[in-house]
Amino acid sequence: MRNIKGKRAFACALAAVVLMGVYGWIQNSVLFPRFAEFFPIGREIDTAARALLYIGVAVLASKRPALLDAKTVAAVSAVATASSTALLYAAVVLQSTAMATAGILFFELGHIWAVVFYGLAICLLPTSRHTALAAAFGIAASDLVEQLIGILPLEAGLAAMAALPLAALALSWAPASGFMTRMQHASSPSDLEISHPRAFLKPTNALFACILVFSIASGYALTFNEVGNAPNISPVEWAVLLAVAVTIALVRKPGGEDALFSFSVLLVIAGFLAAPFTFEGDAATANALLRIGRNCFDILLWMTVAAIGKQNPFALMIALGLANAARALGTIVGAVAGHAVNDMMPLGGQEAQAITACALFVFVAFLWLGFRGFSFEQTINAVETPRVPTCEEKREESFDEKCTAIGKAHGLTERETEIFLCMAHGRNVGFIQEHFVISRNTVKTHVKRIYKKLDVHSQQELIDLAESGEADRSRRETAQ
Repeated sequence: MRNIKGKRAFACALAAVVLMGVYGWIQNSVLFPRFAEFFPIGREIDTAARALLYIGVAVLASKRPALLDAKTVAAVSAVATASSTALLYAAVVLQSTAMATAGILFFELGHIWAVVFYGLAICLLPTSRHTALAAAFGIAASDLVEQLIGILPLEAGLAAMAALPLAALALSWAPASGFMTRMQHASSPSDLEISHPRAFLKPTNALFACILVFSIASGYALTFNEVGNAPNISPVEWAVLLAVAVTIALVRKPGGEDALFSFSVLLVIAGFLAAPFTFEGDAATANALLRIGRNCFDILLWMTVAAIGKQNPFALMIALGLANAARALGTIVGAVAGHAVNDMMPLGGQEAQAITACALFVFVAFLWLGFRGFSFEQTINAVETPRVPTCEEKREESFDEKCTAIGKAHGLTERETEIFLCMAHGRNVGFIQEHFVISRNTVKTHVKRIYKKLDVHSQQELIDLAESGEADRSRRETAQ
């Protein structure tokens, strides 16, 4: 039964990736080309609004998780998406920038929750390998569907833009709603003690900057050499991504994550190098190389965020919000650079070549300075790799057994014994509430009862009791 549920969860996550990938293509090929006629900065405003909303998601998950009610969120997503569709259609027909801005804001308000739901569904799969396979095959399949459907009429495109995110949300409902319920019934986390990768939650960390840099390449590919104000797509992209997905499925040797990162880096570098050779035509070679490199990196991104969720569930939604915000900001920068190159090409191309060369230099310099010693394999697999306990860890297990005996002798409940163990190891209230996903007041109530039963008045006295090994004496006193 568990195996059946696992396959169903994988299939739903895979389908959600396909739906959201196709949604993104339709938005860029149907809506934004119409906006370009009267609202040329519409794409950038849309992406900026998306970045701000994702930051809001991260703040909510960090500070006010009680507000994250799955049913309320889903209802907001459905209403905002449906109402925005009419606004966007009217904006295009009437060529109204005010209506276009309002439609963008409403649509993104609904869209980001669909992304959060399907992101949770991917990251909550059993292992990082499942996450990688769902992302890889989903991205390849969505690229193939894009080739098959082509450019849709405005009405059909807007209808699909409304339906696809909501369908992805529905497919992701079971795992995502369960996760959000857990978050909702816990107080906001104050201590995100993540052993690995610890610094991923810091917005200044190099990994978030890496997301930003790869997204700049993606944004550049989105607008460079546009065809009718729509992205220039190569028909071979899906085939390359399918080959990557099959390789991930078949090859299980250590180091595959780092090899995929190197492959994505080389593709992006090749894309920037190829760009000047396509200034005089509409060849999609550079665009394809940049997009494939970004998509390969996205697979690693999903695996890394999933690894964070396995370390600390509270960190998962925060990481999703910040990662997507970094992607949106990078896309804005890259799209503006792509537009600038397009505008400068008729003037001789030297300025366009300079912009492309600067983008390539920033990309290579950042990776060289910030990621020479970084290993995605260690970051992602550290959660799941079994280790032989060291002598120190064995001594710790013995200490835990001693604490368990003390708890039993003093009549602690099972949960009180677990909290007693955490306190004996020096953990604070913030860590305990996150570890057991309970509120701060509940932790304090347990602590008060533990102190009373052990006849101690502070955590230091509790630690002294645990280290003194008084289990036997405690049993004798209880018996007397």
